[in-house]
Amino acid sequence: MQRRDFTKAAGLVGMLAGAGFAATRLRKGKPVATSAPTTAPTPAPTLAPTPVPTLAPTPAPTPAPTSAPAPAPGGIAYPFGARYVSYGYGVKVSNHTNAQLDASITAHYDAWKAARIVPTPGVAGGLADRFDNNYLTVSEGMGYAMLIVVVMAGYDSTARATFDGLLTTVRARPARGMAQYYGATALNLMDWRLDLDGTSSDAQDLGANAMDGDLDIALALLMADRQWGSTGTWNYRQEALNTIAALKAVNMRPDGQTHSSPQIHVSRTSDMMIGHFRAFAEATGDTFWSTTAIDKAYSLIDRMQTVYSANVGLMPDFIINCDTNPIPSPGGYGDFTDTEGWLYANAIRNPWRWGTDYVFSGDWRWKSVLQKMMNFMVADCANDPARMATGYRLDGSLNDPTGQNRLYRPYLNGWGPYASIAPGMLGGMIDANYQGWVNASWDWTDANRKTSYYDSEIQIICKLVASGNWWKP
Repeated sequence: MQRRDFTKAAGLVGMLAGAGFAATRLRKGKPVATSAPTTAPTPAPTLAPTPVPTLAPTPAPTPAPTSAPAPAPGGIAYPFGARYVSYGYGVKVSNHTNAQLDASITAHYDAWKAARIVPTPGVAGGLADRFDNNYLTVSEGMGYAMLIVVVMAGYDSTARATFDGLLTTVRARPARGMAQYYGATALNLMDWRLDLDGTSSDAQDLGANAMDGDLDIALALLMADRQWGSTGTWNYRQEALNTIAALKAVNMRPDGQTHSSPQIHVSRTSDMMIGHFRAFAEATGDTFWSTTAIDKAYSLIDRMQTVYSANVGLMPDFIINCDTNPIPSPGGYGDFTDTEGWLYANAIRNPWRWGTDYVFSGDWRWKSVLQKMMNFMVADCANDPARMATGYRLDGSLNDPTGQNRLYRPYLNGWGPYASIAPGMLGGMIDANYQGWVNASWDWTDANRKTSYYDSEIQIICKLVASGNWWKP
């Protein structure tokens, strides 16, 4: 199931048009920005106001212990499998040895790399994470690939060369459409989709950026600086700082709200990558990332769980009216689909992002968020991750009001929850009460390894975290 293509291809057209980027012409299915963005939000449907829950004071998170990496041969600070830094919180997979876990990951990595990493036509030395037979790559995939490769250094002797090839493509294809409105800093963001010939999917090379892809690219660059240093072909640290500055200018509101399009009062919950934000704060010294951005993300997610998903703890793909009366999107605001108010193709990734952050930060707020969600998920699936549905309404039901049956249990029409179970595994890492779920999720994911785009990258990254092989820059 090509989750990401169907959501973004039509979605950016609506997002750009609705926000003042008059998408009056389409080139190869990609919107062309033709007017400056407006700061006025697109009017949302009038719904009965819902009281905002009173939030408890937010204490500072307890810092996780940090160990300096031991010197490593070949200029590699964190060789794969070394586990120099132990997680400060939560649990890992416990029913296999480290050697068994690592053997599973390296076999999966080799198969993925052979299937997905290809040269970028027209970009000398450029590499790409192959998307499908219609498009070469998307920035989301480039970020995933860069994160995977930097952690696999030490096992893969060509990891740095592969990383540099991916970065070469990223920088060769900037989001020129955003630079029209935000200035040259936006050129440090990537055009969100490339055609098979390596050019922008916008015929006039005025592509927009996708926030999630650029967030992962920025984090991968910080990790590359920590892994290899920044004295080679690329100054990874400076490239990271450039991308972080561009993200703040283009994709963040002053109140800390993320917005992945010029429709600035709409936020995608899967862009709330709080672990990335902490890393950005440490790298830049800008506490906006570690306070304002994380606090805003928590307030929005807590509202979704408390007001719109009581006793279930889910959150939608998109939230609208983020500065006034935040509500789950009724559809047509983010990816321009009618599923935006469900936990669906985007929000299924949230346990991965927040679980990864928790094992390092110990932030009780995000443990609370995940506990609510995981309590529902474990009960709904009878503690069997293989029973996870394709998505959920916020009341926990699988009712599709259109009759299209888009919410169902796995194995219908050949579908399997490959990119849902792996993130759910990381959601369970927050507490020993979910140890059985974590172990079962690993076993299912390992038995159902994918090399197709989206499923495979998410599986591998989540396996790296669950096995104790992840580290922060």
